[in-house]
Amino acid sequence: MSKYSNYSITAVILILTAFMLINPRETVAAASFGFHLWYSTVFPALFPFFIVAELLVALHFVDILGIWLEPVMRPIFRLPGCSSLVVVMGFTSGFPVGALLTRRLYEKQMLTANEAERLVSFTNNSSPLFIVGAIGVGMFANPTAGYLLAAGHYLSNLLLGFIWRFKSEPQSTACLYRLNQQLPASVNESDVELNGIGKILGNAISSALNSILAVGGFIVIFSVLTRMLSYWGFIDLMAAVLVKLLAVFELSYPLAYGLSMGFFEITLGAKTAVAASGSEALPTLLVVSSILAFSGLSIIAQIMSVVAGTPIRLSFYLLARAIQMVFSIIITYIIYRFFLTNTISTMTLSSIPIYKVLYSFDAWMFSLYSMLAGFILILLMIGAACYKRP
Repeated sequence: MSKYSNYSITAVILILTAFMLINPRETVAAASFGFHLWYSTVFPALFPFFIVAELLVALHFVDILGIWLEPVMRPIFRLPGCSSLVVVMGFTSGFPVGALLTRRLYEKQMLTANEAERLVSFTNNSSPLFIVGAIGVGMFANPTAGYLLAAGHYLSNLLLGFIWRFKSEPQSTACLYRLNQQLPASVNESDVELNGIGKILGNAISSALNSILAVGGFIVIFSVLTRMLSYWGFIDLMAAVLVKLLAVFELSYPLAYGLSMGFFEITLGAKTAVAASGSEALPTLLVVSSILAFSGLSIIAQIMSVVAGTPIRLSFYLLARAIQMVFSIIITYIIYRFFLTNTISTMTLSSIPIYKVLYSFDAWMFSLYSMLAGFILILLMIGAACYKRP
């Protein structure tokens, strides 16, 4: 990190500290909202996935997938077969599981620096529970809007991953060779026999708990930061600039304000944009779609903290988010215009508080269905790989 980056971070911390001292009531309110959001929504939605991800790596499931799914992952994404688990878990569980698994595979030398950077750039998504539940049901009061946004979000990231294949380096066979040589030993003399399932489960829970606590810390601090920027008028300035820059698209000031909030925090940005929706649904959907694609500096900071110490560059990840925003807006527009114009005509802001969204529908079953869909996808990929084998 350069000295200029250190100076910038120090300046932000000092300004944030000044805000906390000058406006303690606003600080407590913002921190309380972030903490409430974390333990009521994020913790129950992500913690089980964190544990499962840790267990699948510890039990060498990714090693097995690395051999089975090489014929599928190489032609599509030019990534090793072991990355298939990152793709599936990243698309079904949400931030930052994709980054967590990518780091683990890189540390096990199952991914090169180029592969890890490309993989993490398109496998960190908002979870289906958040898009369909929190946004579709909780904010739009319209599940169809959630499914539309999910389609634009996931298809744009898959398209991004496919495009990155052209930036791949010449294929290295080191990973496959290591897997083929060491897999039998790693399975027969596994950690289960050496340490016992109890210790493996304990380590997985401990690691998952550390990760989810870090996520909570980021949510709280960025909730306070966003409240500070809004309270001091910086968000208003950003919105005014966006209105002028995007004048050709006739972006309204309220939607520009939501987009500015979403630059820092995804939930607050989406909620503000929906609250500002007018008589036509499409502009609101496009703004929320772009917020989901960028994911906000809060999520990006989480991702970068998980992959710290690896060759993954922040600049490359930000470029991926910018490209995904363009793809997501285009896909959302096409699906809306050709299939959902008459289905989603107006937007209504739900009266359900965001931290109570999980209790407004069967969120637990929805999470289980997402996990089941992930394993079904893995089975389908295994079937395709078997079909490709001579």
